Amino acid sequence: MTMHTTAPMRQVKEYWLGEVLAWAEANNESYDAIRELNKIPARMSMIDDDIGLIPAGLVHFDKVIAPTPYGVVSKSKDIEKARRRGNSRARALLVRFYEANAMVAPQVGREKWDRVIALVEENEGFTARGAIFPTGKHRSLFPLRARCRTSPLGLTQEELDRVAGEATPEVRKSINRGIKLINQLITLQNVLPEVRELLPPVGFKLPSSPDRARRIPWSWLPEALRANIEVVFQQTLAKPEDRAAKVKERLEAGEAPEAVLAEVNAYAKVRRRKINNPTAALSGYRNAVTWLWRAVDDLGRSGAATILPDLMTRENLEAACEDQIQRSTSSLTLKDPKLSQTLNGRLTNLRTIAGHGLCRPDMVALIDLMKISYWEYIVTPKQMTEDAEHTCKVLRDNPHVAAKFVRGPYMLADQATADIERAKANSDEDAEDRALRLYAAAAMQAIQLSRPLRTSNIIRVRHLGCPGSPGNIVWVRDKKKAEITFLPGEIKNDIKVVITVLDADAEILWKWQNKLRARFVELRKIPDSQYLFPGKASPRLVKDKVSLPAGCVSPSTMAEMWALGDAQLGLGLTPHQCRHAVATLVLALEPGNYAKAASILGDTEETVRKHYGCDSGQAAAAEVRQALLAHHPDLFKKMKRKLAK
Repeated sequence: MTMHTTAPMRQVKEYWLGEVLAWAEANNESYDAIRELNKIPARMSMIDDDIGLIPAGLVHFDKVIAPTPYGVVSKSKDIEKARRRGNSRARALLVRFYEANAMVAPQVGREKWDRVIALVEENEGFTARGAIFPTGKHRSLFPLRARCRTSPLGLTQEELDRVAGEATPEVRKSINRGIKLINQLITLQNVLPEVRELLPPVGFKLPSSPDRARRIPWSWLPEALRANIEVVFQQTLAKPEDRAAKVKERLEAGEAPEAVLAEVNAYAKVRRRKINNPTAALSGYRNAVTWLWRAVDDLGRSGAATILPDLMTRENLEAACEDQIQRSTSSLTLKDPKLSQTLNGRLTNLRTIAGHGLCRPDMVALIDLMKISYWEYIVTPKQMTEDAEHTCKVLRDNPHVAAKFVRGPYMLADQATADIERAKANSDEDAEDRALRLYAAAAMQAIQLSRPLRTSNIIRVRHLGCPGSPGNIVWVRDKKKAEITFLPGEIKNDIKVVITVLDADAEILWKWQNKLRARFVELRKIPDSQYLFPGKASPRLVKDKVSLPAGCVSPSTMAEMWALGDAQLGLGLTPHQCRHAVATLVLALEPGNYAKAASILGDTEETVRKHYGCDSGQAAAAEVRQALLAHHPDLFKKMKRKLAK
C-alpha cells in the first residue's frame, strides 16, 4: 500500500468503474487488480456489463463496495483474507487512476504527524512501571495521519467530522481512538511540553455518525409534554376491560350517559387489531414521537409544544418526512428511502396514536394525506423484500454458495477449534476470546440451519430455567439430538415452536454449551446466566405474558458475533436472511410445499406463499434445485434427511 492510498481527493468530475477499467487495460495495469475490478459487479449482484454504472469514488468504494460479500466470487479457504486482499488491490488501482488524472491532493503536515507519533512511541511501555502509554498506543494515530488534510496543529472539529464522515464504521472506531489519544496528549502538556508545538490547546468531541439522525432519548422531552404523551399512550394501549372501567368512572363522575355512549359507539366503529405485545407497541410509539420531536426541535419550535397535538401539525410532519428522506437519499450506507419501511412505520404509529389515543379523526386524516403525499416512500411489508430477492438470486446463481451455507457451521467450528488451541498455546487471551466468539457464531448457525429463528429468539435461547422462564434446550441424546422449545408468547406469531438439532449440528451446540461457554464467561468477566449466549443485557420488547431474566447478549454483540462468522464464509447473510435462504432451499427440495416451508420458519403458509410463491421466488427455488442436483448431489440428499426428521 502506497503513501497515497488514503490521501484526500481533489475530485471535480465523477468517474465510473467502467472508465477506470478502460484506463487500466489501456495502461497495462496489474492483471490481478483488473480481475478484482471485474469482480465488483458480481459482488454487488449486478451483471458484468453494469460496471459502467458503479461510481468510482474512494468514499463510495470504502462504504459500499468494500463491505460486500466475497464468497460469490471466490472459493478461497480463507474468504476474509481474500476479501481484504481483493479490496486492497482494487482500491490501490483506483488511487493510481486518480493520480494519473492529477486528482490526488498533496498531503500536508505529514512530518508533523510523524513527530506526534514518535513522541507517543517514545513514552510507551509498561504503565505499571511508569510509562505514560501502553505499548503500541501510537498506532491509534495512523488513520488520522493518512486521512487528515492538515497538520496536527491545524486540526479543527470540522476536519475531524469530515474524516469520520467519509470513513466506514470500522475505520471510524479507529479514528475515534486516535482522537481520544490526541485529547489525552493535550491534557499532558505539562508532562510533555513538546505537545504545545504540535497540537491545538483545546481537545475535540468524538464525531457522531453522519448517516444517523441525532439520538433523542425519551427522557429529553420536556417533563410536562412527556406526562401528557404518556397518558395518550395508555389510552392507545387500553384493553376492552380498561375502557369499560373508564366508562364506569365517567358515569360515576356525572357525565351525561348519551355523551359517553356516543363516544363509545364512535370508537367501536374503528377497526382495531389486537395488540399482542404492548411493550413493543409502546416502544414504536415512543420512537415515532421522538422522531417527530427531533424535526420540531430542529425547526426551533419544541419550546412551544406542551401537549401531543402541538407536535402533530402538517408543518412538523412534513419537516420530519423531508428530513428522513433527505438523510437516506444522501447516505451511502442507509437504505434507499424508496425501499425502506421506516417512514411508513413512523406514520403508521402516529396514526394509531391519533386514532386510538387522541381520538382525533382530523389528525388521522392529516396523516393519511401525508402517506399520499409521500407515496413513493411508503413501503409496506406485503411483497417479497429486496433482501429476500437478493438472497434467492445469490443462491440461484451460485450453487457453491448454497453448499457453503449448509456446511457453514462445520467450517466455522473447525476453524474456531484450531484457533482456540493456537491461542491457548500462545497464552493469548484476546485471540482466545475471538476464537470463542467464532465458535458461538458456529453454534448460532447450527441452530439457524436446523430451523431458522428470528434474531431475538436466538438471543433468548436458555440452557437453564428459572422461576417464570423454563429452559429451552432438552438433550434427547448427548451430542446427537437436542430439542429447543419456544412456548407461545416467546415467538412473534404466538405459536409453539420446536427446533430439532441433529448430528453434527447437535455436536457443535453441545460442545459450546458444555465445554466452551464457561470459558467465554470467564474471559469476558461477566456473571453467568441462564442464556446459551451469555452477556450483560436484558431481552428487549418482551411480551406481557412472558418473564425473562437479564444476562443475555445484546443485539449489537450478537450482530458482531454473527458477522465474525459470516466474514469467514463470505456469504453476506444476516440471521434473518437465513430464513430466506432456508425457505428457498426447502422449496428447491420440495417444490410447492409452502406448508412445510411455513412450518420450518414458524410462519403462516399465506406469508410464505406471498414471499416465495411469486415468479422470482419460484424460479430461484427451481434453479437452486437443479444446481444442487448437478453440483452437490450429496448435499441435496443430506438436506432431505434433515428436513425429513
